[in-house]
Amino acid sequence: MVSFFLVAGIVIPFAYTQLDFKNRSFAINFQEFINQNHLHPSITEKWKNHQIGVDQEQNKLLYYRNGHYPLQTIIDLNQVKNISLHEHSHLKKMGRSKLEVVDYVGVKIQFTDSKLPAKMLEIYDEKLASALTAERSIANKWLQILQSRIHN
Repeated sequence: MVSFFLVAGIVIPFAYTQLDFKNRSFAINFQEFINQNHLHPSITEKWKNHQIGVDQEQNKLLYYRNGHYPLQTIIDLNQVKNISLHEHSHLKKMGRSKLEVVDYVGVKIQFTDSKLPAKMLEIYDEKLASALTAERSIANKWLQILQSRIHN
């Protein structure tokens, strides 16, 4: 009887995760993501567990994040009204001086259709990554690239 529960305790979670994995529509990697969506990004960048790209022919933004909180999204830049940098930080006292600690860096996308909520694309989140490295410059670079692709 104990062996039945032991086997069931191992097999059922394994079977569930295997079935759940097969039913997920997430691509395994960035290349599969762009292939599934028939996109051809001419500009791409990868950092930590993120990748971003732009298909200039179709004027679409591709955003791919894997890890504990995966996100795969495609945004038609023809439907975008505004793109801005979104940053949160706080001051931390270090002896006699204060140090600015960046908590979050993202790119905020607002659509021409006001019924659609704004979309935030995370570039850096202090809760998920231990250290800010080049994310500020990545965010500024992509802000410029994306702003040049939208038609106001």
